[in-house]
Amino acid sequence: MTTGKIAIPYYGTLSHPNSGFERVFFILEQDEQQGRHHQVSMGIWDAKKTPLLPAWLHENGIKQVVCSSPPDHSLIETMLKAGIRVFGVGSEKARKILKSLCLI
Repeated sequence: MTTGKIAIPYYGTLSHPNSGFERVFFILEQDEQQGRHHQVSMGIWDAKKTPLLPAWLHENGIKQVVCSSPPDHSLIETMLKAGIRVFGVGSEKARKILKSLCLI
């Protein structure tokens, strides 16, 4: 069984105009082959401990982020360069995940 971790920003987006990057995330462990969710937990990024969000995501074994509102294109590129894939509601997989957690 292959499992993967997916981060979902608590308020739906990776960044906020007035406060910067999201710090609170749902962390979803998923069986990648069957698409089943095994566990949902909360993760809080402490920028004082780990200054870069992609580094914190890597430390927690997260390789994908699912947002309910699309992030800025430059932020998506930055995450991709760090090995993190970002999906929005335009993706069927992302929409299914968000619906299963009652986030859309």
